[in-house]
Amino acid sequence: MKIGYFSTFLLFFLLLVVFQSPPLWGQPTEGGETGGFKGRPECWLPEDLQLTAEQIEKMESIQKSFLEDITPLRNDLFNKKYSLRRLFSDPASSATTIKAKQEEVFAVQRQIQEKLLDYRLKVRDILTPEQYQLWMSKYQMRPGPMMRHRQGIE
Repeated sequence: MKIGYFSTFLLFFLLLVVFQSPPLWGQPTEGGETGGFKGRPECWLPEDLQLTAEQIEKMESIQKSFLEDITPLRNDLFNKKYSLRRLFSDPASSATTIKAKQEEVFAVQRQIQEKLLDYRLKVRDILTPEQYQLWMSKYQMRPGPMMRHRQGIE
C-alpha cells in the first residue's frame, strides 16, 4: 500500500508544480533559445520593434487578456491528454470512450488555436506591417518544443 500512497502523493505534487508554474516551457529566451523556465512569457515585447508608448499599452492589454484566456485552456488540454493516456493504458477502456476523449482534446486544441488567431489578428492591428513581419518571423513562429507539441510531434 505504501507504493499506492507514494504514487498518489507524487502525482499530486507534480500536478501542483505544473499548475502553479507559469507556462514558460519552450518560449524563446533573449538569445532565441528555447528551454524550460529560461524564457520570457510568450507575449513579451521585443525592443527591436521600436514600439510607441501607445502600441506598448495596447500590446500589454491584449497580452494580459490572451494569457488569462489561454492558461485555463492549456490546463484543460493537459488534463484531457492525461486522461486519454490513462484510457489507452487501460485494456478495459472501450474504443468509444477513447474516441470521445480524443474529440474533447481536439475541441480544446481548436479553442486554443482560435484564441491564438484572435490574438495575432489584434497584434496585426496594433503594429505597422514592418513591425508585424518582424514580430512574426523572430518571436512568434519559432518551431520550439511547444510548436512541435502543437503539431503533434512529441
